[in-house]
Order: sequence, then structure tokens, then C-alpha cells
Amino acid sequence: MSSSTDAASGGPPSTPAPGSGPALAQAMARATTLGELARAAAGIDLLVERLHDAGQPVGGIALQVQALSARLFDRAWRLIAPDALVDHSCLFVMGSEGRGEQLLKTDQDNGLLLADGWPAPDDLPALCQRFSDALADFGYPPCPGRIMLSDAQWRGPAAAFSQTVRGWLLHPTPAHVMTLAIFLDAQAVSGDARLLQPVRDAAFELATGNDVLLAHFAAAVHAFGDARGGLLRLLGRGTLPPLLDVKKAGFPIEHGVRALALAHQVTATGTAERIQALVAAHQLAPDSGAALVDSLHLFMSLRLDAGLRARRSGQAYAGVPTAALTPQQQHRLVQALEEVARFKAMLTQRFRLELV
Repeated sequence: MSSSTDAASGGPPSTPAPGSGPALAQAMARATTLGELARAAAGIDLLVERLHDAGQPVGGIALQVQALSARLFDRAWRLIAPDALVDHSCLFVMGSEGRGEQLLKTDQDNGLLLADGWPAPDDLPALCQRFSDALADFGYPPCPGRIMLSDAQWRGPAAAFSQTVRGWLLHPTPAHVMTLAIFLDAQAVSGDARLLQPVRDAAFELATGNDVLLAHFAAAVHAFGDARGGLLRLLGRGTLPPLLDVKKAGFPIEHGVRALALAHQVTATGTAERIQALVAAHQLAPDSGAALVDSLHLFMSLRLDAGLRARRSGQAYAGVPTAALTPQQQHRLVQALEEVARFKAMLTQRFRLELV
């Protein structure tokens, strides 16, 4: 029975089930120490496992994880940073966390924008390091590329960061393109969210109508080679590699949609939401949009299956064990890889990638 029904009948409000999303959110809100937050953070993975075992769609699970993670990061930052710093800064997350496509905890991707002209405290580096250390304790490993606010490159005044973002577009080296791609997925999770939008706008303004910049950005869909053809040949021979990197297999969807979103001023950060906006703007056909979302969710589901299986056996996730794929999963994988190939062909034509 819902809490609104209880209230109407004069009974006590319902209590969230232990370990549920609302219960975890309440535990985070009540936490007064990082240790208490760590216990709540551990509940996120358990919730994912329960929802997945119950047959919940991965897209919905990922959105719940995104909401809970945002609460977790916000509460951690408020326990660490003084109020004045929280009020004059914007803590943001990026990558799969920003897109709302993270299921099990992965590397940290975050940064901190400061209000222009506001004097940051002298101990800002120590505060940021403490935050990164806290996230590591929560189960989010440090980013190998140091894309974290504990690194000086990922914290600073908003105006200066806007210039950095513009530099990534104007000098589209492979490293700059991938860094910009991660940033374009940014979502504010604590502090003054208004600081983030002008920085993102700097990229959109520079890219508008600039086919050369957009082509260099979109070309990253080929970053991992044509895995589709090789995988399909292996599937046909029944000789798949022991471990399948579905993140790389699905990257062209994630990044290709991101490139189209940049080209058409779509400010949504989630891949599915970007696809919906592009379909509404007649930049993607409805059937193509639906197929891309289905393929994205298949890759997410396969990775979650493998991640949970690895965790239950006490091992680190290293890829999807292909021996565990059912015939139905193999069939859906073929369809998804074919959709990736069609999408890459469309992007090649749209952005004239053969000239890059």
C-alpha cells in the first residue's frame, strides 16, 4: 500500500523496504560520517543484483543507480567540503555515470567547477583528494587517466574550463576527442549546477555548423577498429574469443549518438534520451532509434550478467565469457553488431569520415 493511501486512511506512512532504492536514499541523507555513507554505497550493488535477478530492464536499473550515486556523491562532498565551497562550486560526474548507464561501480570520472572570481580555500587540493579517497572506499576505483577532481586539471574556475573545452575541439587530437567525449556526458551532482551549463554551451557554440570539427569528433567511432566483421565471422564458425569486450563493441553507438547530439544541439546526456531527441528532430529514423536503444541495452545487460557472475565467484570482471552465451543471446548479439555496422556506415556518410 502506498504512503499516500496510508495517510488518507489515517495509518502511519509506509516504510521503504530494507535495501530498496528509497531506503538507501534515506540512509545517505541521514549519514553523518563517511563510514555510514560507505555502508549505504555497498547497498547499491546489492540492489542492482536484486533488480536484475527479478528481471528488471537494465535501462531502468541504470537510472536508479544514477539517482542513488548522485545522492551518494552529493552527501560525501557536503560532509567533506565547507558550505561556502559547496555553494560556490559545481561537482559533476561524467562518462557512464553522467549518461545514466552505469550498473556496477567503475572508475571515477568527475570534476569541480568554481564560481569565477570566488577565492578558493587554501586547502582545496586536500579536500578534493579526500573526496577521491572516499569514493575509492565506496568502491569506485581511481581513474587511470586521472580524470578526477583530485587532479588539478579537473578543478578550477568555470571560465578557464570553458577555454579548455574549446581547446579540445579546436585541437582534436585523439586524446582531446576522448576527453571532450567524456566531458559532454557531464551531470551536476552537488553545489551550483548553473556553473556547468555555460561550459557545456561553449562546446556546442563552437561546433555549430563546423563540419570539420564535428567530423574529427565523430571519427572516434572507429577507435576500436571494425570489431563487427571479425566477431560475426567468429560467430559463424562458432569460435568466439573466450572473453568479449562489449564496452568496445557498443562504443560506436554511445559515441556516434553523442556526435549527432553535438551536431544538432541536443543537450541530453543519456544515450537513450539523446536518441529520443534525435528521432523527434527527424535526425534518426524511429526504427533505427529503437534498434540502437535495444542494442545498447543488450550490451549493458551482457556486461552486467558477466560482472555479477565474476563478483559471485570472487573474481574481477574481465569481459563477457562467450561460453556462457545462450543461442538466443548469440542471435541478439549478431543483430546488435549488424546495427552497429549500419550506424557506423550512416555516420561515415553524415560526417564524411572517409576524408578525416
